[in-house]
Amino acid sequence: MTNENRLPELLAPAGSPAALEAAIEGGADAVYFGGSLFSCRMRAKNFSRDELSSAIRSCREANVRTYVTVNARLPEEDVGEALRFAEWLREAGADALIVSDAGLASLIAKYLPDLPLHASTQLSGANARDAAALQKLGFCRMVCPRELTGADIKALVRSSPLEIEMFIHGAHCVSFSGQCMMSFAMGGRSGNRGACAQPCRLPYTVEGHPGASDYPLSLRDMCLGAHVPEIIASGVSSLKIEGRQKSAEYVYGTTRVWRRLLDERRAATPDEIRELSSLFSRQGFTDGYYTGRYRSMGGIRTDEQKAADVSPFPGRTRTIPLRGTFSAAPGEKTVLTLTDGVRTGSAAGDVPAPAEKQPMTAESVRDSLGKLGGTCFSLASLDVDLRGELFLTKGQLNALRRDAVADLIALRPGREALAPVPDYKPARHPSAGLWTRRIGDFRSPAQIPEGARDFFDEIRLPLDECVGGAVPVLPPVMLDRDEPRIRRQLEALNPRRAVVHNFGELSLVREFGVEPVASFRFTVMNQQLLDVISAAGAAVVGVSPELPAGAVRALTGQKSAIVYGRLPLMLTMRCALSGGGDDCGRGGTGGSCGSSPEGRSCRGVLRDRTGASFPVLSSGCRSEIFNSVPTYMGDKPDELARLGLTEAVFLFTVETAEEAARVIDGYKNGTPYPGAIRRIR
Repeated sequence: MTNENRLPELLAPAGSPAALEAAIEGGADAVYFGGSLFSCRMRAKNFSRDELSSAIRSCREANVRTYVTVNARLPEEDVGEALRFAEWLREAGADALIVSDAGLASLIAKYLPDLPLHASTQLSGANARDAAALQKLGFCRMVCPRELTGADIKALVRSSPLEIEMFIHGAHCVSFSGQCMMSFAMGGRSGNRGACAQPCRLPYTVEGHPGASDYPLSLRDMCLGAHVPEIIASGVSSLKIEGRQKSAEYVYGTTRVWRRLLDERRAATPDEIRELSSLFSRQGFTDGYYTGRYRSMGGIRTDEQKAADVSPFPGRTRTIPLRGTFSAAPGEKTVLTLTDGVRTGSAAGDVPAPAEKQPMTAESVRDSLGKLGGTCFSLASLDVDLRGELFLTKGQLNALRRDAVADLIALRPGREALAPVPDYKPARHPSAGLWTRRIGDFRSPAQIPEGARDFFDEIRLPLDECVGGAVPVLPPVMLDRDEPRIRRQLEALNPRRAVVHNFGELSLVREFGVEPVASFRFTVMNQQLLDVISAAGAAVVGVSPELPAGAVRALTGQKSAIVYGRLPLMLTMRCALSGGGDDCGRGGTGGSCGSSPEGRSCRGVLRDRTGASFPVLSSGCRSEIFNSVPTYMGDKPDELARLGLTEAVFLFTVETAEEAARVIDGYKNGTPYPGAIRRIR
């Protein structure tokens, strides 16, 4: 959906009421903020119900659109409340909701069809196929990943049926959003649930890479100020400043600079970049993902930067000028019309009385109707048409002014009354027993031990490694530029089944007549989402590894779970082993797969301050970071059986064939694992 001539929307963060005022003062076209629940920035101050109502009214008055984040992943017990919250937000006048759970989105689209939905970047939509699939689920906009290059974004906008929103400024998540479980694995605080503890900002030792950074996962903040003209020309719909946990001063300063750059359609000057950096940065900024140059992207917040002073936010001073017309004639109701150039409001008042002493004058009318204190408006001009000597009290004029302003800021188009949202009741489906199918998911054929095909009902291998009738596993993220290669590989293999990780891949394999199997990367935590993915064509749906055993048990239908293996905690576009390729001994780019030899692979280990070791596997400089300990349930067969799984997935990552054989024996014999493990509890 391309519109190269229209200026894109400037979308600013508002993590608190003060930050909301700062965004409006800075010139934002729209703001995004969350309530006290269901938001992926739960450490931001966020808004109570009363504050949400006030914020929406304040933004509507200022002609600023409001997008409310309901973008945490939802366990079963939260789905009904989240749906009722969406109903309340619709009534309060929110312009759109930012949602990451496609199950919740499907319910909102069904019961609240006039409430626009934006697909959060947590939903991992990265290509035009994802956008087309999300459109069918009720979304009208997709927030694309920070990892896309400028060329990727331009191609996506050209092919997407949805509006595309992109990040232009602020902090990076080093992992693809929606694909990070590191905070959950290290301390139980789920980033998918809005409680990320930011383990990416901690130091790690990169074993075997002496030139690597002490902070290999900590990235500088993004700033795309140098690319404003080409971003506008790409036709992208919305430009997003990250920062719901930032101060009002940060929000005001960044919004104000970006407003100026967009209005003047130009790149930032060095002085403006320094101004933005003084508000907040991590050893400066990076545009590495946008340009496809991934070296020197790392950075931390220095003590000097933490101690720097920032000018306080001055408060709301900007007003919206109004032009108006006022008419009064004998025997007719007075009429006031006001416009800000975009919206128009009108009101009809009382019939004026004949003046006995002091008739109204144009000056006295302007004086009374210009008293707009307590609003964000000022009266720039008023054309007065008085026919005869007439009189209205100040109270009558004040009422006329209030009514005209109320009409100006009224929610348009009016939302029709809808039937109350019914109580959410999840569907119930029959589930297979645990040992219906055992799945061996390997990284390479060399890991597959002798006898594995006797134990496993199905062997899976990555698409690039798939041989011997194994089921191919597509890449965790598919960009538009990846699709031609993936199509060629699928055509050559002609498989019966394939493992997919997102809605776009699911759509692609169905085109080939291949049976899709949905992996754990869909982050399924509730029945509605499982049913939506099944309805889209998935034969089996993987549930989130973050779910406890009771929640896994409660989900019904064709489901799978990882019962052995190191959980993939992060998925990065940029090499996690060598400081982003800054000192790569293999000559890699640090992440630009387009210029790396296809099939290049590296492995290594990140060691944290406690001594825990996290294996890293990189392919084409894209990295996956795995948990320091494997999940193991081989000595708990009864607990496994009670989960009611259709497929039990054994995920082999860094294991040798001999180690994989020992795992298989452990599950055959019900013996404990000889080392530290994680349980499904």
